[in-house]
Amino acid sequence: MVPHRISSVGLVFALCLVLTTIPSAAKKKNLPAVRWKSGAQGCEFERRDDGRYVWRMKGDDLVVNLLMDSQELTKSQHRLYKPLGVFLSVTYTGQGKFEFPADLRMEFERHHNVSEGFLDPTEFSTRMQNDVDTLVFDTEREIKKHPEKAEQKTNLAREFQKQVAEFIDFLSTKSLEPAVLSPGNPTAEGWVFFSTKNKWLGSWKSREDFILRVSMIDKVWEFPFSIPASEGDLILRKRRD
Repeated sequence: MVPHRISSVGLVFALCLVLTTIPSAAKKKNLPAVRWKSGAQGCEFERRDDGRYVWRMKGDDLVVNLLMDSQELTKSQHRLYKPLGVFLSVTYTGQGKFEFPADLRMEFERHHNVSEGFLDPTEFSTRMQNDVDTLVFDTEREIKKHPEKAEQKTNLAREFQKQVAEFIDFLSTKSLEPAVLSPGNPTAEGWVFFSTKNKWLGSWKSREDFILRVSMIDKVWEFPFSIPASEGDLILRKRRD
């Protein structure tokens, strides 16, 4: 699981849609919302040759990029704890300062429109570490009862510990974080994960529809998207030298 930086984009002083107050998009703050729409001014879509999609939305002084792996549905099911992962890049093009709160929500449209807030990296890491501690305790107890299974149980516990350690390290170094953006520090980017452990979600369909909502101080930026981007879509990945 390695993040890829998104290439820089030019400036454009337009929003994709006229701002309208949409309470359902930001019930907590009742903020106006601007939504990505195919073909609209300031809205772009890109299929990259590394197997990733990019949805880009440009405002007067802000550029927001949503990057998704075209195989994320499959990858999420093989990932520890099975969270859905997205990569977000926010670039400020103004001359003052812009406070970016890194507050994201994901709506799963084909699953009763369930909405999940992002997994806080610190809380998620703590939960995983607690699970490791519990597993170690349970493993030691099982070994005392069944010494003949010591090697098997120990190996399983060590593998889980290794995976958790790697994931925690990733979260601590690659997660999207709140930031104050300025000409000297214009970009915030990183990974955001959403839990898929919800009784209303169930298993993935062959194609899934989502709405990612990125709450700013003054408005909500909405990205409706699908994985894959179109029915039967397949990106032929080019091998990197």
